[in-house]
Amino acid sequence: MTRGQAERAGAGRTARRPNYDHLRLEETVGFLLSDTARTMTRVFTKKIAVHGIGMGIFQFLRILWEEDGLTQSELAARARMKGPSAVAAIKELEWRGFVRRVDDRNDRRKVRLFLTPAGRKLYDLVMPDIEAVRQIMLADFTPAEQDQLKQMLRRMRRNLAPEPLRAVDAADGERAARRIGAGRRALNEAFPLRPPPASGER
Repeated sequence: MTRGQAERAGAGRTARRPNYDHLRLEETVGFLLSDTARTMTRVFTKKIAVHGIGMGIFQFLRILWEEDGLTQSELAARARMKGPSAVAAIKELEWRGFVRRVDDRNDRRKVRLFLTPAGRKLYDLVMPDIEAVRQIMLADFTPAEQDQLKQMLRRMRRNLAPEPLRAVDAADGERAARRIGAGRRALNEAFPLRPPPASGER
């Protein structure tokens, strides 16, 4: 054996394999997030199934409940979904009578999606289910721990998201309260709970 061969053999014997014990499943943030999300989705899916809706359209309804009158592309972007999946979900919403299409007054190329009374009614049916699952999931968490958890999750999402989504994510935190309030006002104006005057209908 030459000197070079001996040195390489010695180096091979002394080299240590990387230690990945900290990446065991139950110690990995990615696995815990994924597994928790799957578990939560399974529990929540069973609850909303009694109302005849699934997770495929729920996320679109959830967005429209807070910000009605979006275009199809805006809605798909909010849901962070592209292509056939978004188109299929929106078509199902329309087919089932939960949304209606309205031509944009300022841009004829755009069509906006507005909740119908049936779509609005689902809000009152599903929000209690959301609250019930939230209480189960966050049992024994203090309000401070819940806020800290949400802040950490947003940070992880920003770290992983491509630049365009990072910008959206950063803006979401600043606009959240204003957007929710404006969305609910828009819902009430578009679909008043009391019968509107005939001349005031959209």
